[in-house]
This record gives sequence, structure tokens and C-alpha cells, in this order.
Amino acid sequence: MEVQSIPTDESLGAQLVRRFCRLAPSFSRPRAVQLDMLVGFGVHRVLVRVRDGRVDSAETPFGPLPSCDFSLRASADAWSRFWQPVPAAGWHDLFALSKRRELAIDGNLQPLMAHLQFIKDLLAVGRETQA
Repeated sequence: MEVQSIPTDESLGAQLVRRFCRLAPSFSRPRAVQLDMLVGFGVHRVLVRVRDGRVDSAETPFGPLPSCDFSLRASADAWSRFWQPVPAAGWHDLFALSKRRELAIDGNLQPLMAHLQFIKDLLAVGRETQA
């Protein structure tokens, strides 16, 4: 798979992508999780490949339509609020973001729902650096 370099601009979305790509590869849980998830931080995207409960890669995909099981897309501001050490009510959970219409969930929902706690924990890795 051809991969673009991680964004070098100083926009909030680019900063969040760099932080997530730095932290996500160390995330693992003893679970049989196999999925490809596209995470959108505003205009910036990260394709996360999880194999055997471990993040195998978290990279900026090349091309307009990378293959994935599902995608989770929100504005950079929404992710920034979600990643606060103690997020405010309505910004603390994926479904709270979705209810606020800040997060779009697309694709095959079966792997998302089957491994929901794993995915929630993975997407919250950005909080650990601010605590």
C-alpha cells in the first residue's frame, strides 16, 4: 500500500494526526480484533489496521478511497475536545459526538459494534498525553 507522509502543516488536524499516529501503534489488548478503520481529523485521515488486538499500522492513506471496514470522521475541534483529559459532557464518548452531529460513522457497523470498547479505548489514546 502506498502511503503519504504524515502532514507537516501546523493545522490542528495535522497536529492531531501526528499525535494519534505516534500513540496508536503502542495500543494493544488481548482480543481477537481484525479490522481496518479510517479515522478523519477534519480534512486529514488516518487508516488504522488492527490485527490480533494490536494496532499493526496507523498511516495517512494515499488516494481518495482507501479500503476499510468503517470510518469515523469528525472535525479537528471535535477530536480536540474529545481528547481533553476530562472531556465535557457531550464530548466524552463516540456516540455522544455522533448525537451532537460532530461525528460521522460510515461503513460496516458489525466490526465497530463487536469491538466497541476496544475502539473507544483506542480512539481515547490521545487523552493520555494530556493527563
